[in-house]
Formats: sequence, C-alpha cells, structure tokens
Amino acid sequence: MQTVKKLIKTLKNKKRVFIQTHNYPDHDAVASAFALHYLLRNFKIDSAIIYHGDILRDSLQKMIDRLNIPILPHYKYELSDDDSIVIVDANKKNKNIAELKGQVLAVIDHHPGTAYEDLEFCDIRSDYGACASILFSYFAELMLEPGREVATALHAGIVFDTHQFTRNANPIDIETVAMLYRVSDVAFVNSLVRNSIKLEDVKQYRYLLDKIRVKDRCAYCHFQEGCDKDLLAILADYLLSVKEIKVVVLSAQSSDCVSFCVRSELPEIPANTMIQQLLAGIGSGGGHLDMAGGRIPNIRDFDQETICKRMSALVKNGKI
Repeated sequence: MQTVKKLIKTLKNKKRVFIQTHNYPDHDAVASAFALHYLLRNFKIDSAIIYHGDILRDSLQKMIDRLNIPILPHYKYELSDDDSIVIVDANKKNKNIAELKGQVLAVIDHHPGTAYEDLEFCDIRSDYGACASILFSYFAELMLEPGREVATALHAGIVFDTHQFTRNANPIDIETVAMLYRVSDVAFVNSLVRNSIKLEDVKQYRYLLDKIRVKDRCAYCHFQEGCDKDLLAILADYLLSVKEIKVVVLSAQSSDCVSFCVRSELPEIPANTMIQQLLAGIGSGGGHLDMAGGRIPNIRDFDQETICKRMSALVKNGKI
C-alpha cells in the first residue's frame, strides 16, 4: 500500500492538477475528489475537480450545492498535454473514464483493477466498500481532521456506495463512518439517503413491475424508453429486496447505446463476471462481485431475447 506522502510529493511542483472522477459521477466519486482537493490544498497544491457526462441525481446535486463542492465538467477547462490528472473511484483505461488531454499520474480506486506501471502513484483497495474510506485514511495518516463539509461528503459517499452497509462493506468502512460521525452533518446525510428519488421516478417503478421477467431466481427488465443510470441502480437494489430474487439484470436504451446494471446476492454468480459474459462480443462491463455495470455501444447489437437466453444459460447450473 502506497503512502499519501508519495502522492503529495508527486504533485507538489506540477503546474496544473485535475482530479477526475468516473463518468456520470456518484456520491462516492464526488466525495472522494472533494476530500482529495481539500487535502492537497493543505499542502499548497491547487487542484480542480472535473468529470465527463452529467450529474444525474438530485440528491448528488443537493450534496454538491450544500457542501460547496467545486466540481465542473471537463470542457469548462482547456486541458493541455502538460496537465496532471489524478483519477478517483475509477482506473486508467476503464470504460467509465473519459480519456482527456493531460498525463494520468495517479489512480485511487476501490474497484478491482490493474496497477499500471507508468503511474507514479496507484492505490487500489478492492476490499473497501467505498473510495471515500481510502481518502479518509489519508487524513488519518497525515493526522489531519477533515472539516465539517468534507466529513459530511465522505460520510455520504460511504453510505451511498455500500447501500447503507448492506453491499460490499468492509469493517473499515464502518469504522470510518463512526469516526466521521462526530464531525459530519448527520441529519443532512440521512436526508440525502431518504430522499433519493423524485415523484417523476415513480413511473419507472410502475414500468418495472409491469415488465419484469423472473426465472430461476433471476429478474430482468429492459427500459425501452430509457432510464438514467443512477435510477437504474436504485431500481436494481429495489428488486433485490424481493425474497425470491437473487440476481437482477436491468438494461436501458438511449439514443446511442444500451446501459446495463447487474446485482447478485449469490457468491457463485459474481456480478462482474456475469456482465462480462452477458455482453461478450457485443459490449463490455465490470464492477464488483455483488454489483456491476456494462454497455453495448451499438444499439443494433442489442436483442432482449439474446440477453435473456444468455442469462438463463449462465445461471442454469448455479455457477459461472
């Protein structure tokens, strides 16, 4: 495990530093980037937080606004080849990270991934439930206490990414929130968790319940008219709360691709392997043992029946 002091030394004399989240960032990615931005400022290293895509959920935008998180789309800056980039909550060359101008010097992530040899700093802890927990460990290592706004963001990032400690949570994630608890705005974090959907989202729940296909403990539903990625994940978690359902695959069509969200409660059917095999030859995906995502870039390659047949074949023997 690399020490954060090496990262600080690496970035100390760089002209411009950008902290890049994965595309369409979530609470954990934004919180982790915010914490790193704050930490670097303690060492007189200026940085800017950037992302590709959109902020999809109202609860995340509310967190950004309330905590004054300085995050902007990457096109707001004129990036150059001389700029330095630190990727948080994703990895270099992942499908969910836009390749931007500049040199990627560091990666901080909690997803399974490769430690590329050309990186000056790489901290991948795939046993952690949230990237925010890694960022808090940097503060502990340097004996710094995050301010209330950063502590609140980290608290929210961990709670959201572990689905309130019910998914991929590590004891360290729980210990981290316990330490943040006395500093963070707990009432605000709780309000974000409670109010994670909008009234207009209810129609997608209705569509899901009308169109769901369940077989052999697996549920599948395709949203022909589209569904934003974050809501797709919320709907997948919702389905997984049904006693008889152990594996969930949801897909949503957009103008240029088909997005997938996978959930699994069965150790013998890891979500990250399942999405890769479901989309073999037509798309790509990855993630954790219990949650994963994927994408078919060409809509013409998508067929609901093919996906259903592949899913049935994968779970038929109860093992991938």
